Amino acid sequence: MTTLIPILLYLVLSLLISRGLSRRFSAGLHQDKAKQFFIGGRFLNGPMLALTLVATYTSASSFIGGPGAAYNIGLGWVWLALIQVPVAMLTMGVLGPKFVAMKSQHSTLLEWLDARFNHPWLSRLAIGSLVLGFIAMITVQFIGGARLFAGVSGISYEIGLAIFVLTVLAYTLTGGFRAVATTDAVQGVVMLAGVLLLLFATVSAPGFGDKLTLLATEKPALFSPMGGEQQLGWPMMLSFWVLICFGTMGLPHTLVRLLAVKDKSALGRGILWGTLISVFMTLVPHLCGFFGRALYPELQVPDTIMPTLISNLFSPWVAGILLAAPIAAVMSSVDSMLLQSAVTMIRDALVREREQSGAKTLSAERQLLLTRGAMVVITALAAWWALKPPDMIVWLNLAAFGALQAVFLWPVIAGLFIKNVSGNAAFAAMVTGLVGYLAMLQLVPLPAKVHPIVPALLLSAMAMISVVWIERRRTRRAASL
Repeated sequence: MTTLIPILLYLVLSLLISRGLSRRFSAGLHQDKAKQFFIGGRFLNGPMLALTLVATYTSASSFIGGPGAAYNIGLGWVWLALIQVPVAMLTMGVLGPKFVAMKSQHSTLLEWLDARFNHPWLSRLAIGSLVLGFIAMITVQFIGGARLFAGVSGISYEIGLAIFVLTVLAYTLTGGFRAVATTDAVQGVVMLAGVLLLLFATVSAPGFGDKLTLLATEKPALFSPMGGEQQLGWPMMLSFWVLICFGTMGLPHTLVRLLAVKDKSALGRGILWGTLISVFMTLVPHLCGFFGRALYPELQVPDTIMPTLISNLFSPWVAGILLAAPIAAVMSSVDSMLLQSAVTMIRDALVREREQSGAKTLSAERQLLLTRGAMVVITALAAWWALKPPDMIVWLNLAAFGALQAVFLWPVIAGLFIKNVSGNAAFAAMVTGLVGYLAMLQLVPLPAKVHPIVPALLLSAMAMISVVWIERRRTRRAASL
């Protein structure tokens, strides 16, 4: 229980930081208080952009599920995880300049999609997909946070879940996008320092070298690039490049950061810092998970390897302080997804429907109240689903990743780079990608061990191209008459 004290102190500190930032920004850069809460203006500089982007992308899957998979599958999973290192380079380098060059300031990604395509069913599908996908991903984060508390402090999983959920909800409710993004940047520094110290402690543990040699002798397949059961062939490697690297350009909770970038100079610095931080934040936790197999080879639940290392390699007080690193990773993802899903339900769905129907516009105060209410509802649903967790959360998180990418990737890219792609074409891509992905998830494993995201995105692209071709033919026929 001694470990719990510094953990609680860190959580209280996070809450105080969030409340302080909320008060600081309450004077406002906008007359629209709701818009200020949702996006906060273009304020992200290079280092802050890199930290908040990487902190948001780095989640319970990276600090709990990823190391758990490395523990279970072997060194090949570490190699697989490194595929995601260019995420910052792709997101900020390819999409960033287009978002920065926009003359209109949009509060949400869906607000931009609606302005770009002006297609009511596209907006409805995007809203539903985003909210459901984020609830699934928030559930994963809650499971990871609860396992951290339970594994390190000795309290029950249910109590750890309650503490984590209430803390995240409290500081997200009081902040807003600007406070959340700034707090995420601070938590990114905490994550980086914490994982480096944990790796040093792991390789410095008594007898580590001998135990690692024994593991290599008894189970040499764990050191294979293809995994302990040869499950990571080249088709899987290449399809995971699509899922956790290229496809991240379609993740709404990372793209929304690009709406708040200060200028092109900030983008350039963000690419450099983001790539460097991604290397450490990806490599180090996964190496800890793999090396932990040598120290604790008999764990029943692989996802408990990180809390096991923290609790056994450090004194209770130091363990509690170190736990701030993975807690920060989980919190920085939850707050972003919780805020964006609630904003989507209120600003993108309710407010937009009222405006189109000619009903009275909701006041900024009313929008904020409803958004906070939506946060509570989403949190309650995710917490309820988190009460019965799977042994490994990485697969659930990746499934939700893929669903969001199947819906958003091609419409986002086409919306930014291809002017003649209509709302009908983008909607066809969304529907085909989502249906195809969900259907192929039921067929796992697919032939040649290809992840379902690859054929789903191919079908999505084909559907969009087909609609564009049909529309062009119709235009030409109409012109010839």
